[in-house]
Amino acid sequence: MRHIGILQFTQHLDDAVRGFKAGLEDCGANAAFTYLNADGNAALLPALAAELAGRGVELIFACSTPAAKAAVELAASIPVVFTPVFDPAGAGLLAAGKATGMAGMVPAAAKVAFIRRLLPAARTVGVLYHDGDANAVLEAENFRAAAAGSYEIINFAVSRSDHLSTFDERLAVKPDVLFLPIGRVVEENFATVAYYAELAGVPVVASSPANVAAGAVGALAADHHKLGYACAGQAARILAGADPGSLPVGRAENPDIFLNAAAARQLGLVLPADLIAIAREVYE
Repeated sequence: MRHIGILQFTQHLDDAVRGFKAGLEDCGANAAFTYLNADGNAALLPALAAELAGRGVELIFACSTPAAKAAVELAASIPVVFTPVFDPAGAGLLAAGKATGMAGMVPAAAKVAFIRRLLPAARTVGVLYHDGDANAVLEAENFRAAAAGSYEIINFAVSRSDHLSTFDERLAVKPDVLFLPIGRVVEENFATVAYYAELAGVPVVASSPANVAAGAVGALAADHHKLGYACAGQAARILAGADPGSLPVGRAENPDIFLNAAAARQLGLVLPADLIAIAREVYE
């Protein structure tokens, strides 16, 4: 039996873990797991990674960029398979040659096209992001580049969660739609964002499906279960002797559409029927 460590940053990534375990089972891998979760406290991750190493795991499945960094930075040469890391090379995960995985960033061009289909009358897009989060900054930059020539962009950078408490003042410059890149500060304070956006009559397009259930009009997001499942194939190859550094990092394909019909009605919007027909979930 193979011994695999699972290092998770937050509960939001449970689907990736479930997909990873299902994929290993389908690969015929006979594995036992040691599971450690930092519950959102990044400072704990190095110690948790060291604990996995101390327990003799043969491979670490790391969920999130901080978890993957903690695992890769171990002195031990334990191979690492990660997801849904946005920018593996930029995060320095590949330099040591002991990691591979599945990147989770949906291409910005696809998100721009999604907004165009969802809200065809929109001309200005507000981008609300945490400027202290490398993933959020990267996604905001990519989105602005992809939207150039299509939309006027209004940037709403926040440095701390309490900056959102006065977000209503900044929404006085009213965009046609508010786009939220991935990032914990904005996602975890989404109730505040949704409240002020609704007051201003601005629809929100998020990067996290959880935000759609909480009031965003829509999201185009990678399926974490599928990413975890694909990681299992990479892990199986590594356990069979493959060099992790020789396995290319995969990327999210065919992202899912999430829609909130109730939020749309509240704003007087009609969701396009063609998007409803292909959405993974429509919240009523």
